[in-house]
Amino acid sequence: MQKNEKSIEAMHQLKEQARMMKEALLRGQLDEIGKILDFGFQQKRIMAHNISNNLIEEIYDAAKKAGATGGKISGAGGGGFMTFYCPLNTRYKVMETLSSFGGQIKPYQFTKQGLTTWTTQ
Repeated sequence: MQKNEKSIEAMHQLKEQARMMKEALLRGQLDEIGKILDFGFQQKRIMAHNISNNLIEEIYDAAKKAGATGGKISGAGGGGFMTFYCPLNTRYKVMETLSSFGGQIKPYQFTKQGLTTWTTQ
């Protein structure tokens, strides 16, 4: 398969990732999310070689070794923000591991109400 064909197939797989994520959320299968995020990260690597760099790869690998099951890179230019799914209590080891890279840790959690970015009093 040629590079262009691989990129197109990876785009189709990213569409499939969205369907998989929807199903996992609707079924309450939150622990599947990490695997689905990892699947998407692998597809994005195929689609665009500059989606990642050595530092991003090092951070991603360290997070997975510490217990994250997958992650997502957000932001322009190959990074800016990375989100990881950490099942059970693995988040503490992942946060400890990632703190050595000098970034800011922003914990998140799933709720039945959806995303809340701020509240007013």
